[in-house]
Amino acid sequence: MSENEEEIEEKSESEGSDYSPNKKKKKKLKDKKEKKPKRKKKDEEEDDNEDGGLKEPKSSAQLMEEWGLDDVDYVFSEEDYHTLTNYKAFSQFLRPLIAKKNPKIPMSKMMTVLGAKWREFSANNPFKGSSAAAAAAAVAACLIPSGRAGCSATPLTVTFTCPLLAVEEGDGYETDHQDYCEVCQQGGEIILCDTCPRAYHLVCLDPELEKAPEGKWSCPHCEKEGIQWEPKEEEEEEEDGGEEEEDDHMEFCRVCKDGGELLCCDTCPSSYHLHCLNPPLPEIPNGEWLCPRCTCPPLKGKVQRILHWAWKEPPPAPLQPVLPSPDPELPLPPPKVLEGIPEREFFVKWAGLSYWHCSWVKELQLELYHTVMFRNYQRKNDMDEPPAFDYGSGDEDSQREKRKNKDPQYAKMEERFYRYGIKPEWMMIHRILNHSFDKKGDIHYLIKWKDLPYDQCTWEIDDIDIPYYENLKVLYWNHRELMLGEDTRPLKKLNKKGKKLKEEKLEKPPETPLVDPTVKFDKQPWYIDATGGTLHPYQLEGLNWLRFSWAQGTDTILADEMGLGKTVQTIVFLYSLYKEGHSKGPYLVSAPLSTIINWEREFEMWAPDFYVVTYTGDKESRSVIRENEFSFEDNAIRSGKKVFRMKKEAQIKFHVLLTSYELITIDQAVLGSIEWACLVVDEAHRLKNNQSKFFRVLNSYKIDYKLLLTGTPLQNNLEELFHLLNFLTPERFNNLEGFLEEFADISKEDQIKKLHDLLGPHMLRRLKADVFKNMPAKTELIVRVELSQMQKKYYKFILTRNFEALNSKGGGNQVSLLNIMMDLKKCCNHPYLFPVAAVEAPMLPNGSYDGNSLVKSSGKLMLLQKMLKKLRDGGHRVLIFSQMTKMLDLLEDFLEYEGYKYERIDGGITGGLRQEAIDRFNGTHLPTLLRGGHGEWQHVASSRLSASAQGLCHTCRCGVLWHGGGCSCCAIKPLSGSHKEP
Repeated sequence: MSENEEEIEEKSESEGSDYSPNKKKKKKLKDKKEKKPKRKKKDEEEDDNEDGGLKEPKSSAQLMEEWGLDDVDYVFSEEDYHTLTNYKAFSQFLRPLIAKKNPKIPMSKMMTVLGAKWREFSANNPFKGSSAAAAAAAVAACLIPSGRAGCSATPLTVTFTCPLLAVEEGDGYETDHQDYCEVCQQGGEIILCDTCPRAYHLVCLDPELEKAPEGKWSCPHCEKEGIQWEPKEEEEEEEDGGEEEEDDHMEFCRVCKDGGELLCCDTCPSSYHLHCLNPPLPEIPNGEWLCPRCTCPPLKGKVQRILHWAWKEPPPAPLQPVLPSPDPELPLPPPKVLEGIPEREFFVKWAGLSYWHCSWVKELQLELYHTVMFRNYQRKNDMDEPPAFDYGSGDEDSQREKRKNKDPQYAKMEERFYRYGIKPEWMMIHRILNHSFDKKGDIHYLIKWKDLPYDQCTWEIDDIDIPYYENLKVLYWNHRELMLGEDTRPLKKLNKKGKKLKEEKLEKPPETPLVDPTVKFDKQPWYIDATGGTLHPYQLEGLNWLRFSWAQGTDTILADEMGLGKTVQTIVFLYSLYKEGHSKGPYLVSAPLSTIINWEREFEMWAPDFYVVTYTGDKESRSVIRENEFSFEDNAIRSGKKVFRMKKEAQIKFHVLLTSYELITIDQAVLGSIEWACLVVDEAHRLKNNQSKFFRVLNSYKIDYKLLLTGTPLQNNLEELFHLLNFLTPERFNNLEGFLEEFADISKEDQIKKLHDLLGPHMLRRLKADVFKNMPAKTELIVRVELSQMQKKYYKFILTRNFEALNSKGGGNQVSLLNIMMDLKKCCNHPYLFPVAAVEAPMLPNGSYDGNSLVKSSGKLMLLQKMLKKLRDGGHRVLIFSQMTKMLDLLEDFLEYEGYKYERIDGGITGGLRQEAIDRFNGTHLPTLLRGGHGEWQHVASSRLSASAQGLCHTCRCGVLWHGGGCSCCAIKPLSGSHKEP
């Protein structure tokens, strides 16, 4: 026994007597126990005896001959034996030679042949055990973390100069690990996992390790699967006959990762320093001790996302027992209390629960029960400084402070929820979808929250304290009574304060018609007055025309010029059919996805008694809608993401269903099984091609009446108009060739009159000039701009087809010069639209273009710079339309350079984000969404968008069309929609 080992043994014997049998012991250094080869089982020994011992492995020549490969004839020199001292160097040297002779050799066979070659090379090494061993000792090879009892010692390091085999002769070491890296499938310097047979190179791990870790180590696969290290039972007893219990605890502190004297947990392998615990322990506790991980309480549910984190007060120190003083006259000093350190706590959103249930959890809880989520959050966020509160900026911050001072309830909600990125709308009830009873008979409600999709609906108990919850429950039961014809609400009708709620029952539609639809209204009807809105005279005229056409059974096209309120006229028409007893629905409205939010708002304004369902979203959201919004019956539609038909006898729950063009075809099974009283198609030029899937699918629906809305009925040619008429009345308009031949020369007055007579019963079109007599005339000014020097250069390149000058050498987007007109248009807009100019342009550190060079490179931008200064001084807001999204990117850089506030709307800004941008620009609809107030006078939009549907019209008086499109209607349409009466 060495001196060091004797010293350790004496120290352990002397210190071990200090503790009583009931006192917790610290972990100390022990003698190293040499691992012995495991004994073979009896049946294995018999198999070996039957085979006459272990079979000799095949040589490399035998393997090459068996697989039909060409062997490598190479004679190793004395220098090779001195330099190729490990498997990695040998493999790097020989592998290219084998691959050169056998280019198509599989990887598995390559590794087997290299192993055989290395075995033969090692056996024939004349310097084995001397210089080769000395050279190999200097190479860091396989590092194996050891689970030995000594905590302060470094882990056992075993050096191999070949791929790991099952048994290493000479040192008595045995391993069942694979002899190649799990990532790159190659041998060499590998580190072994303590919980599975996998092995890895240090450089193949993510992140890379510079050196082998101390103690027990689990590979990334085991960490992901949650496999924990479990000590294996020792199969052999000590030779001296005395059984010694093996300590399987970690040999380093779990907090600081350092060794030393550690306090071990009695139920898991964790070990800690006394001073690393929070709060620290002044001394070793008596009896059984459980570590913080074992005493960590479980989470109340599954965490959906982490919203915020903050430092919290340190945990209180445990109370120390006060021992009686042996001398009453000399009292003992108070026990020493060690203070803890602040801990991180995380504000989380629970899966399946609403934002009202967000709460704080401890860091250790997240680390234990949501390891992957916790580590991802750590990588993406600064864990030293808590994130800033999400207060917004500028005027909104000041408005928030004013509201907090006036409204104590808002101040309470802001402190608890809003400052952590939770929008107030997410905690407001949109509507109640369904109800259920639990085993105790308590009622629960399925709630749809504002500005959140249907897949975020949650079940809430009956007595939760949410604003307007009681009122919305009354509306839910009233709607059920209205649609089902019977009151099925529970007996409990008292609110929390014991007062009976005032029930305002919905007015049932009359069973028989009250008004003849062929009779014109001289003034708007009573149900429109009840909404508080007022129709324009031409809108009332449109309502009379629609009601008359419906009574005559004539399908119609409302083709008013953009900006005259086709949406309002349509909603009022449907509402009149319902309120006058002509039809109870249901009504189907198909519109572009970008305009559906606007449709929702108009229905809420002009048809308050309608139950409107918006059928959009992903598969999960649409599944929730089908199960809870289509019918009150539970089995009306089979549940699940797959779409099924609706039962014929099922009672429809809604009055109006809003959906997009795409879902008309995607969910044809359920939508096509419903009998629709009326179909409304917004932007009906989508039906201009009778071969489109949307046209064919919609034609198969069961529809009583059809109404099409379009601001451009004759967008390009008469064929598109015919397809619209064919969709309306296929029995009348079914001969395309005859129609085109009849109106071949549409410029003649007699043919125009004949076409008007033909379209008269089906189409109503009014222009702004006809209905707004006092509206200022729209002034269109075409400004011709001189090209800049850079634009002239690229213009010449295009005309001379100089391909190399227009494309950057680095690749990426290339100019083909197949469409010369489009390239010339891009050049006139801005030369930075070409790859070479974009690469060579001066850039700022934030990635945007240098503003001065950006302006001087385009004649249009130089003119726009002057125009915007004049318009801003006059207090005007501006709409800029462009058909190129890359041009919008350049305009954004320009506006940032000039210091203008702006909003951008294009095809990538959809749904709620688009409507929020519109509201911020208008500054009138939703004051709570303002970001900068009236300072946002600038707006950038794509000319493919419908300006009238977006509600951008009444807030600006100037529109800039950056360039004309290929179709004149597309160029004029946005400017036409922005010109309307305020």
